Amino acid sequence: MNMEESDQSTLMLLSSWEGGWQSINGNPDVYIFQEYDREYYLLAYSYDKEYERGNFACYRIETEENVCYIRLGMNHSELSEEKYPHTLHITGWGSYLRA
Repeated sequence: MNMEESDQSTLMLLSSWEGGWQSINGNPDVYIFQEYDREYYLLAYSYDKEYERGNFACYRIETEENVCYIRLGMNHSELSEEKYPHTLHITGWGSYLRA
């Protein structure tokens, strides 16, 4: 697989992940989208029922050698498909189901 095919398969994977994902581990839910700059982003959102407040954080999804990840400070959290349909895994955050 050449570099162009590799990039194309990564873009197809990212486009298949677009939309809402609900955490099954109680972590923030996420929404993956493509912005006008053609980059993909992950929006993490959670709601604190006690304080009735929502929290949002947006991360650019980066790719390197067919690996998709987001940067969290000095750490990287890898995004990967799980073996079950409509599931996503984010390293350090756990498993997600399509919302």
